[in-house]
Amino acid sequence: MEASISFKSLSKKIDKKSILAGLSFGIEKHSNFSFYGPISSGKSAILKLISGLIYKDKGYLYINGKDININPVDIKFEIGYMPQKNDLYKNLNLLDNIVLYSEFYNISKEKAKNKTKILSEKLNINNYIYKKPFETNECINKIAIFIRSILHNPNIILLDQPTTGLDLYYEEILWDYISESSDKTIIFSTNKLSEVKAYSERLAYIEDFSIKYIGDCDSFLDTKYQYISNDIKKI
Repeated sequence: MEASISFKSLSKKIDKKSILAGLSFGIEKHSNFSFYGPISSGKSAILKLISGLIYKDKGYLYINGKDININPVDIKFEIGYMPQKNDLYKNLNLLDNIVLYSEFYNISKEKAKNKTKILSEKLNINNYIYKKPFETNECINKIAIFIRSILHNPNIILLDQPTTGLDLYYEEILWDYISESSDKTIIFSTNKLSEVKAYSERLAYIEDFSIKYIGDCDSFLDTKYQYISNDIKKI
């Protein structure tokens, strides 16, 4: 299978801790892949590496066959990144927050507004898009951030802890939409084993900035206690 993401002997240090130390592996195109592990284990850092928000120290990272260091501008159009934290501007309503980012992807404001309204209705936040972030709630804001990440129709969607702060209703709406995106490569981080099992075919298990396992979900679930420390099992 053709890879969307390829790591070649890639290394990165975060707070003097090495992650992906000389690691090589690929994430298949049009697949669902999860980075699973406890809080502060390094999952977010890896998604930021892929998105280009932080830079590798050594090795190579290819996005759809393009070196991220050589083709950063081209690659940005192929990736949509949903951060874990709420980074919406408080003085703008949700519609304007979303449309603001369309300028980075050469999308006209009119087209961006129309698409935002369509996606907002599909994801059931259309009654809130003219409200500012502090006038809504965490669920609504989280869905707005997701819409912002996919507005330019990227081939690769990176989701950092996408359901943190969502209630069960919006969790279901979000995953239903993602599940319909069979022509996309979906990569998400989570500390919920139930999400790994339900929404990814392959995963990397990360603990203390170290990848302990890469492979298919069924094999991991069959032998997960081989990889997960006693401290993690108690969570």
